[in-house]
Amino acid sequence: MNELEIIKELMIEKDINQTQLAELSGLSYATINRILNGKQTLHPNTLAKLANALSVEVWEITDNSNYSALNSQVRGYLEFGGEIKRILSFKELENWVKKIKPQVMELPKKASEIKRIESKNKKALEIQKAKQYDLNDIDLFREEIYDTTKLNCWTFRKGNDEREDIKISLGNMCSGYPFNIYNRPFSNSESAYIAGMFSNDTEEHKSIQIELQNEENGYAAKKTIRRKYESKKRSDWEEFNVQWMFFVVWQKCLTNAEFRKLLSTEIPADAVIIENSTRQNSETASFWGAKNIELEDSRDIIEKFVKFNNPYANTKELEQMTMIERNRINTIGSFIGVNCMGKILKICQIALIANREPPIDYELLRRKEIHLLGELF
Repeated sequence: MNELEIIKELMIEKDINQTQLAELSGLSYATINRILNGKQTLHPNTLAKLANALSVEVWEITDNSNYSALNSQVRGYLEFGGEIKRILSFKELENWVKKIKPQVMELPKKASEIKRIESKNKKALEIQKAKQYDLNDIDLFREEIYDTTKLNCWTFRKGNDEREDIKISLGNMCSGYPFNIYNRPFSNSESAYIAGMFSNDTEEHKSIQIELQNEENGYAAKKTIRRKYESKKRSDWEEFNVQWMFFVVWQKCLTNAEFRKLLSTEIPADAVIIENSTRQNSETASFWGAKNIELEDSRDIIEKFVKFNNPYANTKELEQMTMIERNRINTIGSFIGVNCMGKILKICQIALIANREPPIDYELLRRKEIHLLGELF
């Protein structure tokens, strides 16, 4: 359609006749009549007045790029969805708007649909009988498929994540839960876990363990210290690393009251605990955790919608809002992976609630002659 056809359709749609259009635009009736009959050229300034009268933008009427008068007045930057675009002409502005318009139109619809599905699935899940877990049912090495519409899946990803006002800081790299292994203090369970990698009876390994013991940041312990000494790790590390992780997490439960309370009383007893490794690309991501692309894609849409609705919120406020809204979406798709870390936490939770010892393979750990800070484990 050309410009005149679009204007005529808009007049019909908005129930505006030529007389009314003349009044709204400030143009004479005769001018409107000549334009609509193709007897007078539609200049950019006139088009702008008509667009304003019809309550639409100029770009909704035309694709014509010959607006030099307007082009010279458009300079600046536009931001949408985390991207910044420099605008040097009116035509660039029109093209930018055309590009983001589908997102603006579709985003609320998609977010609303995701929330509707979540509400429906959550209600259906609440009326199901809670799953009862037996320690013998949990295999630390078996791949699983966790259907979030049938299981009460509680996932952890970042240390500051919350769900239903409950802090889900269950990961090894989360700060705030210092603990002891036989009276030897560690700031985080990631440092203690990596210490097992360097547990031969040598001064070199003892020195590395001391470095790990003094590291308060679990991420730094993994990305800096472990990476620096990777070539010096025990040759049999993969033969006992899972049981060592199990042992470390259990010591964290026993010697840190806050973590023990979080796991045993705040995380629901019927929860399937899952380390959400969906966005991780490491070789072990699907072993220690599990992935659910459908859920994370849905959460991404919700996050974009929150940011779209709060353009003037500061970074800290926006992070808090997006985190809360993302974590309201939990019953979409299935997690697939071994989820060894989630299983270890679940077993520890069961053991704490039942006031019993978890089935850690202490015999294997003793056979491996693990030395911790100069003493045989």
